[in-house]
Formats: sequence, structure tokens, C-alpha cells
Amino acid sequence: MKKNRLLGFVVVSTSALLAFASCGSSDEVEPGGTGGSTGTGGSSGSTSTGGSTGKGGSSAGESAADDVPAILVGYGPRGAGDTPRRRRRGQAATSTGTATGSSSGTANGESTSAPAADETSTTEPTSPAGAPLAKPPVRWVARQLGVDLAAIAPGSGPGGTITRADVTRAAEGRTGPTAEQPRSAPPAVTPAVAREIPLQGIRARIAERMTVSHASIPDAGCAVEVDCSQLFAIRDAVRAQTPARDGADAITPFSLILRLLVAALVEHPILNSRLDTDAGVIRVHDTIHLGIGASTDRGLLVPVVRNAERLTTVALALEVRRLADGARTGTLAPAELIGSTFTVSNFGSFGIDDGYPVINHPEVAILGVGAIRPRPVVVEGAVVARRTARVTCSFDHRVCDGADVGGFLARLRALIESPGLLLLDV
Repeated sequence: MKKNRLLGFVVVSTSALLAFASCGSSDEVEPGGTGGSTGTGGSSGSTSTGGSTGKGGSSAGESAADDVPAILVGYGPRGAGDTPRRRRRGQAATSTGTATGSSSGTANGESTSAPAADETSTTEPTSPAGAPLAKPPVRWVARQLGVDLAAIAPGSGPGGTITRADVTRAAEGRTGPTAEQPRSAPPAVTPAVAREIPLQGIRARIAERMTVSHASIPDAGCAVEVDCSQLFAIRDAVRAQTPARDGADAITPFSLILRLLVAALVEHPILNSRLDTDAGVIRVHDTIHLGIGASTDRGLLVPVVRNAERLTTVALALEVRRLADGARTGTLAPAELIGSTFTVSNFGSFGIDDGYPVINHPEVAILGVGAIRPRPVVVEGAVVARRTARVTCSFDHRVCDGADVGGFLARLRALIESPGLLLLDV
């Protein structure tokens, strides 16, 4: 049984090899069959059939094929003019050449040959859908530039392919002549001057001092929010219990803040000093000349409360009121506007909650007091409305450190929120 199977396999394999060899030789003619030749040049695929039997119908092409080796199935002959480049989809095929042997015998002995194809093709390369040939990136550019590919076909690329340069040229040619020219900026118009204010007098003095301050002092700032409820309670108590006393009506929350400020400066004298850069020393003053910033029609003035640490609360309040009235009316002597060692700016009187005051050169610090308003405050875990204000201290960082100013503001806040602490030192 095994021998019979092996013999059958050998017979089948031999038959397959003979059939493969017979298929590979396209020029062999079976006896009594049809004979023909295939031209390799002028007409690809032109064949001729003959009715003669045997070897009587052989042609010149047949004799030439005797010397050509057998060609494997699927590997047809390639002409001299063929190129390995694959033909584009939809592009007409072209073939050139001359048949080497296309005649064969017919039934009556006459020979015929197939017509030769044209040497060139003038068919315009297009896509299967009829659209002009262009690569996807080029089509994307055309869509972005609004260029119709059909209007510029065929392109300058191989086989009429539209290139990116073709699309760019088309876009420039369309928009170039009619493109909107960039509009020039309108000429600058200088606004008309309504009036000129001479920089002189107090205004010139203020400009000079502010310029020197910003140019020569490396300043920094700290701020803290304080509860001023106790100050209003003291003011109301003084006015209610001593209405006939002279100066009782001058007691205000701001005047009380000034009194507590003087006490804090006594404990932190470094803020009541000046820097002598020529001598290279910090000169700490032994007395406090408190400057109060006052806004007037002539500009910002700083009247000075002399020896503020020696004044009582009522005396300090009366002096502040006198100086403020004199600054607004212009009745203060020049000596009353100079010589301060520490300045306070009450920008809260204009409804300003916060600010960054500029140091009054040659001083080393200034205090700004914001508006006192009812604000939500957490007291013993509950949110209540309290009258609070924000106080800001700008200082010369060459003289004071953040720790110095932080300690000063902490002490001032403690005195404002609990004025009774001041009784411990008197």
C-alpha cells in the first residue's frame, strides 16, 4: 500500500513539472495544433492563428523564439523601452516597438498582423473620479487658500500632477493685484492743551521731595487690619461725660490713633530716626515731631506736631485740629511745616481703604490709615460686624527690617484694639 502511494506521488509530481514546462514555453507548437507568434515590440499582445497543421505554418518569429529560453509563467518578456515605474491609475497605457515576427499562416495561407498602438498618449492624467491629479497635502493647501484645482489643471508635476507650487502661484495670482493694501496708521494727533500750571512754590517742593524719596530710598511696606470699636466707645464716653470740657469735641478715632501711635514709637525708636549717608550713621531722635499730611488747595502740606510724646490726649487732639485748619486756610507759619521725624497720612478721610504712602524724605518711615468701616470680623467663632481699618507702614529698608516694623505694627494694633493697655505705662 505504501509503495503504491509513493508511486502515485512520483507520477503526479512528474506530470505537474511537465505541465509547468509546457506552459512556460509560449513558442512551442503541438503537432496538429495552432501555431502563432507574439510580437515583443510594436504590438503587445498581437497574435495570429493558422489553419495549417504540423510544422508547415511556422514563421520568422517562431524560428527566432527557438533561441530564446523559456519564460516562467507570470514573468512576461520586457521590451527595451519599458520602465519599472508603475502606471498611474486611470492613465492610458502606451507601448512602442516593432514586431519581430507577426506573420503566420491562415486557413488559405494568407498572413495577417494586428494594428500597432500609437507611440505617444495625449490623454490628460485625471483621478478615477475625474478630478485633477493632486496629492492630499496639496489638496489641503488648495482648500485653505480657496484655489479650485480644476481651474489650474493640468499641473507642472509628472503626468500633469498639480504641485504645491502650482497652488501657491494660483493663489498669489488671484489675490496679488486685488489684495487689500495695509492701511497706514493715522497720524498722531496731539491733544490741545487747555492750560499750563507752572511747577513752582509748594507744588515744586512736593515734586522735589517725592523724586528724592523714590530715587534714594529702597522702601518696603507692611500692613495690618485693626478693630477700632474701642476707639468709638472712648470717643462717645468722653463726649457724653465731659461735654463742657474744652477740647472734648476734638477727640476723634483718628486723634486717638495718633496718641497710641506715639506710644508705639516710644517703644520702637528706630522708626523715629533718619539716615545720614554722608556720615554713614543712623541718627535716632530723642523726641517725636509728628507730621500730619493735609490736603489743601495749594497741594499736600505736612504740618508738624512738636514734641507729641509730651502732650496729653486732649492737647494732641486740639493741636491736630488747629494745624489742619491752618493748612487749609493758609495761615500756618513756614516753621510749622518743616522738621517732622515721623509722618502719618490719613487717606481714609477720602474714603480710601488701603494705600501705599511715600516716605517723607529724610524720614525712614510713614504710616497710612485707611477708612474705618463696618466689616465682617470673626469674634469667638461668630461672624460679627466691627468697625475696622487697615494701617500700612512704609519704611526705609536700609534702616529698618521687617521684624522691626512687624513688632511696631503688632504693638500698635494691640493698643488700638485694647486702649486700656496704655494705662499700664502711665
